[in-house]
Amino acid sequence: MADPVTLRRKNTLWSIDQNPVTIIITRKEKVETEGRFAENTSQVGPFTVRVFQANDRDVKTDTHLVGTRMIDAGWGLLADWQADLRAGPNVRDEFELPGLGVFVVKAVYPQRVLGQVAGYQAELEKVS
Repeated sequence: MADPVTLRRKNTLWSIDQNPVTIIITRKEKVETEGRFAENTSQVGPFTVRVFQANDRDVKTDTHLVGTRMIDAGWGLLADWQADLRAGPNVRDEFELPGLGVFVVKAVYPQRVLGQVAGYQAELEKVS
């Protein structure tokens, strides 16, 4: 019998394989350089993940001087234990899925078994 960590990782991969998409993340990070903050942009991936609609759909309108955008916070993502996903005040991960739109990673939750990461779940916002 497989150990619990290996079993959970296999189950996560199986779930991803039921509806997989490949994403490349554009990461914008604010880093302190010589007493000021600079924004670094890089690409991370590709990663094979599963993107899904969550039950608690929350669509809101965000209005600024430069325009209006719709934000749909009712999306989630499942990734394997090797994925590099980040969310926080100094980092913004986003990716685009053709036919669906642009998604921003709002929160990342490691799924642990016996102290080891078996996968990641993330909250997404679809921005249009």
